[in-house]
Amino acid sequence: MSWLTWRQHRLQALSTAGALGLIGLFMALTGAHMSSVFHGSGLSHCLATRSHGDCGELQSAFESRFSVLRQLGPLFLVLPLLLGFFWGAPLLARELEHGTHRLAWTQSIGRLRWLTVKLGFVIAFTALVAVVYSLVVSWWSGPLNASTGDRFQPGNFDQQGLVPAAYALFAVALGTAAGAVMRKTLAAMAVTLGGFVAVRLVVAAVIRRHFVAPVTERYASLPGRDTVHPGAWVLSQHAFDKHGRVVSQFEVGSTCHEGAGVTVRAADRCIRAHGFMNVDVFQPAGRFWLFQGIETAVFTGLAVALLAFTIWWVRARIS
Repeated sequence: MSWLTWRQHRLQALSTAGALGLIGLFMALTGAHMSSVFHGSGLSHCLATRSHGDCGELQSAFESRFSVLRQLGPLFLVLPLLLGFFWGAPLLARELEHGTHRLAWTQSIGRLRWLTVKLGFVIAFTALVAVVYSLVVSWWSGPLNASTGDRFQPGNFDQQGLVPAAYALFAVALGTAAGAVMRKTLAAMAVTLGGFVAVRLVVAAVIRRHFVAPVTERYASLPGRDTVHPGAWVLSQHAFDKHGRVVSQFEVGSTCHEGAGVTVRAADRCIRAHGFMNVDVFQPAGRFWLFQGIETAVFTGLAVALLAFTIWWVRARIS
């Protein structure tokens, strides 16, 4: 049964390995170049020994030089979906659609063994591909993350660390479950695409920010006050006056910072007189790995539930 499963899926496995190899080669070449420039330009030393504000010119030069590579980042988000699309969806749907599962079940191979071998092969291969992929992307993104400190931002968060492997397992499990229920490969692919995108969007846009209660920081918008939270995921930043009305930073500036001869002390008095107050809501940078672990557990749990449902469905509902 193991040999048969390999023969059935070897073309997919070799194609996936080849595509991953090409992606890895591209990342190895461009990542090594970025790392060399990051250290050779002095940016690495500057960020390690000074505040981020002192490294603005070096950061701008680095970001400008590698802006095209940064724009390629979102393309890496689709690999987990592709694994579910081309591995999970056809896994059972193709055999159920053509009836070849009945031949296997009449050759002294029970349903549970048939399922176990198929799922075991695909899940193991998916886990291997996803782990290698996430390690390579995390290494490749290292200089870009260090330059801007934005690895916690949506989009960047989703393509490095632990979560890509969990996304891939979820996508494959979703495709497999859809294939078992729909019994049509194209229909299973459509369900996999819609279901994966919907769940990912809900978690990323709505649920993730509530994994842990965010930090709320209130402070007077005084001249020279640093309003940047390095590496944090900033959910909102608003300024209020003493009446609790939301005001723009432009209004604060035009009220207290403009005009000839306005000193820092005068601006300070003006800000306090109007009661201007900034309120920032954010997830601190130190919670990055905590959020990675929580989201990985969420998608891994969904994958396990879908696989359990698939096993029950095949044993109870398919003849």
